Amino acid sequence: MPSYHYLARDERGNAVSGMMASPNPEALAEQLKRMGYLVTRTQEVRQTPSLGSFLGRWQGVRYEDLVLFNVQLAKLIQVGIPLVASIKTLEAQTEHRRLREAIGRVAESVEGGRAFSEALAQHPHVFSHLFINMVRAGEVSGKLDEILGRLAVFQQHQAELREHLKTALTYPALLLALGIGIMTFLVMGVIPKFMVIFLDAGVPLPLPTLILYRLSTWLRGFWLGMLVGLGLLGIAIRALLRTPRGRRSFDGWTLSLPVIGSLVRKVALSRFARTLETLLSSGVPILESLAIAQQTAGNVVIADVVRSIHTSVRQGGSLAEPLKASREFPPMAIQMIAVGESSGTLDHMLKELADHYDQLVAHGLKRAIAFVEPLFLIIMGGMVAFIMASILLPMFRLVNVIH
Repeated sequence: MPSYHYLARDERGNAVSGMMASPNPEALAEQLKRMGYLVTRTQEVRQTPSLGSFLGRWQGVRYEDLVLFNVQLAKLIQVGIPLVASIKTLEAQTEHRRLREAIGRVAESVEGGRAFSEALAQHPHVFSHLFINMVRAGEVSGKLDEILGRLAVFQQHQAELREHLKTALTYPALLLALGIGIMTFLVMGVIPKFMVIFLDAGVPLPLPTLILYRLSTWLRGFWLGMLVGLGLLGIAIRALLRTPRGRRSFDGWTLSLPVIGSLVRKVALSRFARTLETLLSSGVPILESLAIAQQTAGNVVIADVVRSIHTSVRQGGSLAEPLKASREFPPMAIQMIAVGESSGTLDHMLKELADHYDQLVAHGLKRAIAFVEPLFLIIMGGMVAFIMASILLPMFRLVNVIH
């Protein structure tokens, strides 16, 4: 099916543009009209191979791409466009090679008579268990458009949370990289030149200068071995984190950290509550919802707690008791879940809980940034002051020697 790039106007007269698959320009105009757009211009897009498309085959699908796919699919289905036509439209306008190929295969499977959820399940490395099970629930209930819309809201919440975390970590990471780069340049490039002058003049080196000189000599002599060692250490840590025991130890250690641990716990609790609320409100059974929430917890310790909840519910128990026994959930979260479970409003309580922890995460990130920024500046200032003192102190002695 050919793809068309279109220019149109919405109901307020604002200009919009995009790309959509359609049998012909007339059918495209009709589809856009049902979406509330008035077409002003269309042009067929001819695909040509490029280096970017070739490399896209080997790139992983980003979470943002999947969020955009779900939001657009929910919009197309809600305005009445058939499922297959909606999927093909998104295939035509998706730039990521791997995701586009997966969408194309899903469209072929649905055209061949498979259910949409079954077609998605054939690509578990692209589409998440959450997305597949939500689609399955929408097919069973006959409310696929409504459930996709709810899932789109959920994914947008998660995308906003990820963006907050990325924004919070970017500035400290840049400061750290800049500081390491400057210190490496000074220690390996500038300090040795001054040391030659001081040693040739026979100037006795003070303790700070002597420490820096020995460090510079060691780094220049073993920098290659150090880089290889750091690389091997990184590979070993990554391999260890892929093991269940290593991952559990790391996640438990992360939760026990003074400031970061509290923030990581709140993020995990927010994700758990938001995922479980979205699944339950969409009609997914409680046991299946807990199994999916366990897979998407993002922390092995929290996932173990969710597994214990799943076992308790399967045996006829409650959700709140395993939470209380685990000591990983705060009392307020346990109380809200217990009240929601007893009153039959668990999905509503989970939504309130997720909103609450989203706010706590946002405030926690602001406090962490306010603490980290001056701390990094103090550390970098101290290192620069140490280096300057290491250079200036023997320079003063050199002046005395010259006199």
